[in-house]
Parts: sequence; C-alpha cells; structure tokens
Amino acid sequence: MVALTPSTQAEDNPVDILLVDSRQLVRAGIERVLSDSGHLTVSAAAANCNEAIRLARRQQPQIIMINLPGASVEVLDGASKIRRQFPDIQVLVLADESDLIIQERLLKAGVAGCVSSLCSVEELFTAIEIVLKGERYISDSLARKLAERRLPGHEGSPFDQLTHRELQVFLLVAGGKNTLAIAKELCLTRKTVNGYRNRVLEKLHVQTEVELMHLAIRHGLVRVPGSA
Repeated sequence: MVALTPSTQAEDNPVDILLVDSRQLVRAGIERVLSDSGHLTVSAAAANCNEAIRLARRQQPQIIMINLPGASVEVLDGASKIRRQFPDIQVLVLADESDLIIQERLLKAGVAGCVSSLCSVEELFTAIEIVLKGERYISDSLARKLAERRLPGHEGSPFDQLTHRELQVFLLVAGGKNTLAIAKELCLTRKTVNGYRNRVLEKLHVQTEVELMHLAIRHGLVRVPGSA
C-alpha cells in the first residue's frame, strides 16, 4: 500500500477526512484505501453535501473529499457552500474528466483541488498532501485541457457566458427535470425558473429543451444511460 510521505502527518495524528459519496460500497472502498495508508483517517462519511455540512460542524475535518458522479449541480453548489461556511477546511473533488466545465467552476469557487475519479492511489495521496499545505492541486489532464481553452483560436465553451444560476437551471433542464421540480430544488418561483430557462436557450442559441439536452450530451455534461 502506498503511503503519504512521513513529513505530511505522523501516524499517531492522522489527517482527518470527511468523505462524501452516495454509494456505500464505493465509499467503503475509498475509506479502506485512505485508512490503510497509516496517515489518513475518515472520521465521518456523508451521502450528500448537505449532510457533509452538518457533519463538518461537529467533526471539523481537515479535508472534505467529494465524490458524487453524475451530480453536477449538487457538487457545484455543495462545494461552494462548504467553502463559504468552512474556509479553513480544504475541499478536494473527484470528478469525471469530461466534466471540464464543472471542474473549472469549482476551481473558481475556491476548492482546493480537482482530481480525476479514475486517478491512481498515488495521485490521490499526492493531491491530499498538496492541499494540506494550502496549495492548489489540479490533475495534469485537467490542467492541460484548461490551458488549451486559452490558446489563440480556441472557440471556448458555449457555457462560459452562463451565470451560476443559469448553469444550475441548464444542468437541471438537461437532466430531464421540469419547471416545478427545478423551482423546488432551487427555492425559486416557477416564473423565475422559466425566465432563467429562456435566457439559457437564448444564450446557447437553441430553440427547444430537446436541443438543449443534445447540447449537454455532446459536451459530456449529461450522460445517456448505457453509453460509454
């Protein structure tokens, strides 16, 4: 088993991590990997970000590690809330490499690091070690893609122009939720949601929600069940 360098943390005083993952089996596997290092301990586990916030008030972990695949809105909003409420806790997000737009927004929101959900154990430990020092960790693949977006001649993303709220509405609409469901989730009126929806359609130059969903799928923000 790979271990963090001894300089990071003594075995009698392991790094305290709060793990966020809705899948019990995956959560148990990550917890075992971290605990077996001898330098890390998962003091609490949560199925979602709201639960993590409640636990963080009691536990005061050093790191909150979020691994919620297919939950872009929850990760984006949850990580932002955690950063605002617990500025001294480092937030490390494991995300699908195709979620470039979400990861870029997370970094802008102040998370300590973004790691590919397909990363090796060695890279995960490296990311933990770096964020514990108060530094930012970005996986090589993400850093390369972000750099490419800023090269001359690159068209950029059509979603860059969306505000945070517009991106929320876009992701929820693209995920198949109707106006009432979105209004309840975001604590908005149906009229307000429709206003955001219309602005999203206009900014993305599409006419219907079907076109919007196809755009989201094409950019990897929504995955079709059974697809690779």
